[in-house]
Amino acid sequence: MPFSIRLSSLVALLAAALALATPALAQQPAAPVSAKAAPIKVASGVQYELIGRWDVAKLNQILTTDTPKFAGITVAYTPARNAVKLYRVSYPSVVPEQGNRPIAATGLLAVPDTADTVFPMVSYQHGTVYGKEQVPSFPDQSPETQLMIAQFAGQGYLVTGADYFGMGASKEPEGYLVKGSHQQATYDMLVASRAVLADLKLADSKLFLSGWSQGGFVTLAMLERLEAVGMPVKAATTASAPADAFAAFNGFLNFPRKIDANWITTIFILNVFSLENYHNMPGLARSLLTDETFEISRKAYLREPFDPAAIPTDLKKLIRPEYFDPQFFAHSAYGRLVAQTNAYRWVIKTPVRTYYGLTDEAIRIEIGQLPMTYQKAIGNDKVEAIPTGDTSHRGTFATAVPQWKSWFDAQ
Repeated sequence: MPFSIRLSSLVALLAAALALATPALAQQPAAPVSAKAAPIKVASGVQYELIGRWDVAKLNQILTTDTPKFAGITVAYTPARNAVKLYRVSYPSVVPEQGNRPIAATGLLAVPDTADTVFPMVSYQHGTVYGKEQVPSFPDQSPETQLMIAQFAGQGYLVTGADYFGMGASKEPEGYLVKGSHQQATYDMLVASRAVLADLKLADSKLFLSGWSQGGFVTLAMLERLEAVGMPVKAATTASAPADAFAAFNGFLNFPRKIDANWITTIFILNVFSLENYHNMPGLARSLLTDETFEISRKAYLREPFDPAAIPTDLKKLIRPEYFDPQFFAHSAYGRLVAQTNAYRWVIKTPVRTYYGLTDEAIRIEIGQLPMTYQKAIGNDKVEAIPTGDTSHRGTFATAVPQWKSWFDAQ
């Protein structure tokens, strides 16, 4: 869930990203490529282009300076030891909710700039962002992707990440927490990445999955898909993962906490319009949102210019009153779709660790523990929930990343 941006900066973020001004999260630009070459085409409609090379000094600046500014917490990371080449990958995919309608999607492949030809690989699934280009394939605008590149690719891992449908260079509307589309985007990006690696005369030796916030949900959904098709995954990790949107949304509506983030309203906006578009259900958003907030919410979802200050921070000003009745919500068209948005109710075969913060303003402790609790309830011990201490939403991610790395290194 959005779960990656505080409302204190939301107005600036939306004003910048949606009014097409400067990037919402200004970051240092990627090192320029001296002579930009035309995209290279490989198998099955996949193409890639070199978009930058980050040296060790830049990677270590991300670890020691940029990430603490982003996360609001100082964490000890292992310094980078090699430079990294960055490639934007464009690949064909389909929308499963719409009869497998063909579309184009984008993502990032980060390759260690070393003499090695075989590397372990991490597929990273990004959290919620408000700008279309605050995603992996535009890494200079994505602080979370920068951390993954610096901590993993800077130490000999391949890092790949889908932008999700509607994000990056995609021409589609955003598909926020649309499970089938998330699974398709990440699966096809993985296949595309391996096609690019083959063209570069490189290969991956073992696959790991990781994701934060919305990306934690996507990581679990991707794992479900990969296990279903028999694609081996060595291990998977998440941080602040909303593994069950129905449980999380019920908490926001009916049992709010004092520490709940005041940007939670934005996740309902992004989600309801996404479900309306991807499931072809005209009127779904209007049925949930109040008459007073519908138009401003529509513009926010479509990234059209609008007054960000007009977005309510109180759910009761955004959502029609009947949805605060748990029974009404559960039986509504919107509630039934949200109830399908979960990613932990299968017999998980892969070792998984879900990290959660004790003072996370977006994810309750119990939500962070939910995949483990469910799997243990059926007798499965493959999932372990690990607390990161009194960490905020961003702090949970920043704290978890080096622990992800240590665990993957040991596999």
